[in-house]
Amino acid sequence: AKKGGKPGKFELASGGTIFLDEIGDMPLSMQTKLLVVLQEKIIERVGGTKPIPVDVRVIAATNRNLENMIAQNEFREDLYYRLNVVSLEIPPLRERMEDLPLLVENLMRRINLKLGTNVHSISPPTMELLQSHDWPGNVRELENLLERAINLAFMNQEICLGLAHFPSLIKCPSAAKVPKEFRHRGLSETLQEIEKEMITQALQKTGGNKNRSAKLLKIHISALYRKLDKYGLNP
Repeated sequence: AKKGGKPGKFELASGGTIFLDEIGDMPLSMQTKLLVVLQEKIIERVGGTKPIPVDVRVIAATNRNLENMIAQNEFREDLYYRLNVVSLEIPPLRERMEDLPLLVENLMRRINLKLGTNVHSISPPTMELLQSHDWPGNVRELENLLERAINLAFMNQEICLGLAHFPSLIKCPSAAKVPKEFRHRGLSETLQEIEKEMITQALQKTGGNKNRSAKLLKIHISALYRKLDKYGLNP
């Protein structure tokens, strides 16, 4: 509940569902309060004196081992069993790479709506790069990297995510996953070589037509001209 007697999350969710993310990070004092709500099905607004009945379905998620936390007195056992009615274990992202393309598509759609951008596609080599990463931070790491990449692409007037938009993945991947010709080069040099090669190939495919090349590369024509000057590819 919020100060001033305003309805809080549980009261607003009454009759529906509330999602509690990272329940394992909840302090013990807050766990006790949550347990009371789940057992008694009542809440009291901050500054209020009148109990308010609530009927809420709770979905909780965590990436921590709650049973180990119970053994270490870091999580209440009674709250654990109150929440653990139906348990669903989702494998880490690295174990379900077949889901990555669809997940990337959905996350990009959500991020574009959030940012008001229009970067809606991703190149096949870039998707391969994403599928080669171990994703220790799971979906949150993927979402953060995609948002950063979309911001970078949008600022450069590009509508397709490429390798250059994920420098952190190119900077520190395992050597086995990096093309041999790039293993001993710096990050900046590697990205520039990749970008220059893609532009050269696009120009060859289109017979030097810059408008068609820009469309093929999915970048704005003005961005293409800047890159042509940068790499000395203008005749």
